[in-house]
Amino acid sequence: MKHCRRPRGCGSLLPIFLLSFGSFALSIPIHAAAQGEPLERRLLRTIQIGTPQGISVAHIKKIVEDPNSKYIDSILARSALLVLQQDVQGLVPYEEVLDSVLNNLAVESNAFPPLPALPQFRGKETVLTMVYAMVMSGNQEHLIDLLEKHLLTGSKFKQAVVLSALRNVGTPRAIGLMQKYAESGPDSNLAQAAIADEDYPVLFELHDRWNMVPPAQRTRDNLRQIVQGGCNQRAAMAAYWLGFFAPNIDPNAEEAELQALEAMARKNTSTCEMMEHVIALKSLGLRSARSVDYWTRLARNTSNVWERHQIVINAWSRWGPKFAPAALALLKTEPAQYVQWELWDGNFQTRQGHIYRPYWNIWIPVNILIPMSFPESEGILGKPAMEESDLNALLTWRESGAQPKDPWVANHMLYNLAEFVSGDDTRRWLRLFNAHPQRNQNWWILGDLQDPAALPLLEYWSTLPAPKDQAEMLKGRIAYLQNRSRSKSAATRPCCDPTETCLLEQVNRSVIDVVTIHSEAEAREWLARTSLPNEVTIHYADAMKRAATIHMKTGSDQHWEYLYDCWRNTDRHAPEAAPKQ
Repeated sequence: MKHCRRPRGCGSLLPIFLLSFGSFALSIPIHAAAQGEPLERRLLRTIQIGTPQGISVAHIKKIVEDPNSKYIDSILARSALLVLQQDVQGLVPYEEVLDSVLNNLAVESNAFPPLPALPQFRGKETVLTMVYAMVMSGNQEHLIDLLEKHLLTGSKFKQAVVLSALRNVGTPRAIGLMQKYAESGPDSNLAQAAIADEDYPVLFELHDRWNMVPPAQRTRDNLRQIVQGGCNQRAAMAAYWLGFFAPNIDPNAEEAELQALEAMARKNTSTCEMMEHVIALKSLGLRSARSVDYWTRLARNTSNVWERHQIVINAWSRWGPKFAPAALALLKTEPAQYVQWELWDGNFQTRQGHIYRPYWNIWIPVNILIPMSFPESEGILGKPAMEESDLNALLTWRESGAQPKDPWVANHMLYNLAEFVSGDDTRRWLRLFNAHPQRNQNWWILGDLQDPAALPLLEYWSTLPAPKDQAEMLKGRIAYLQNRSRSKSAATRPCCDPTETCLLEQVNRSVIDVVTIHSEAEAREWLARTSLPNEVTIHYADAMKRAATIHMKTGSDQHWEYLYDCWRNTDRHAPEAAPKQ
């Protein structure tokens, strides 16, 4: 399959094979499934491969007709019948089923509960599977009509999924709708990201080659033999379907199948290029987790950006946070912005305990803004947004001199991290930002900074010349942090225990109100400071250690007392009376 970048012209199309489905619909063979394999797995693989997998058409129809079938089972069964060109008379049209699913689509929806048989298969995966079924059954124009109806309605999340669905379909009309949304839709960035974040092969290309291997011949042994026999369009389709099978019960046969996929991914001929390699890599990732080192080495040794992008998605989908350190190492030398975004965004999301690229993204991924804008979590409730060890790893990486090669990715890395820094980490982050060669032109990077301790430096920066829009952004952040420093509902609740640790934290919080920076030299001196305990001396006035004089390194003193259940600076204001009971 030749590669071209849509929506620009692709030149002449490859041969299209649109054989009739009717000739085989009445006598579809049933291919064996692993013993005891869950029903949902068999239904999904039937949709993916286009021939029954361990289940008969009659059984699938019973699931559809049974009013007590689970919601997801009924949807998968309807989708399977659609791909098989079968149907049950009297049922609601399939387009109306998809319409209903889209109307129920939300970030968190009880309509799509977790499935033990299909982990991480929820609402958006259901939609994308139904989209796949409609395209492979020859109904892509009806599908695009329906997606267009939902493109400008409902939540931002639904619109993002619909844009991904259109991207996956990939026809000129589907891309045209995305372009139209980019021009006039409520969130043009969603469409622009979906257009730029290309994934191959698109579904209409698969449909056009759907019968290169007839359904009756799509057994795993025959598909393996086709893949082993050469690398061309037919072999690529065989490799595509081979990726959906469960592990072979025969370990030797399993390894033979995986080696056939690996061989296709490595082969370079006039009929075995990027598209064939990407398909083989997708199928390899679906079939085998391999190891973090395996995917890392493969990424380092792969020159084609689209193939490298798929390798990185495989690694995130299979290893999640365990891939993060290796991804950070790859990010240091990765030349392509397209892959840099995957390496950084995956680090940012998985280090917060989020699922970045679920397993199903190997098959039909959503565009990159969906996991960033609507993260899915599987961590422990109450867990910090980002563990200190993870934040330290990312800051240390930047402090070592490493950074993404693309300035947009590098800037967004700082922007993303700003939300999570506090205390000494705030100064570490500010030192990194201060070293930005175009600092005064990029005050927007400060836009998620939450720590009021940064105010002295930001107030100094606001006196420097800068573009008008950037100056306004900086002033807005200063106002936000000033309000946050005064607010009793600040996100980082002050420590109020009668301990020296809490006393030092309160002193540290108070310093932001008294420091003024007048020059770059003073700014560098302020940035060079480390933790406050090294800069103060504490003298307690009583044996209970409830009253203290804080001698600052600057020579000034502060007086603090533990009153009304918290440490209070008695120099600044008279203590408030305790509330009456």
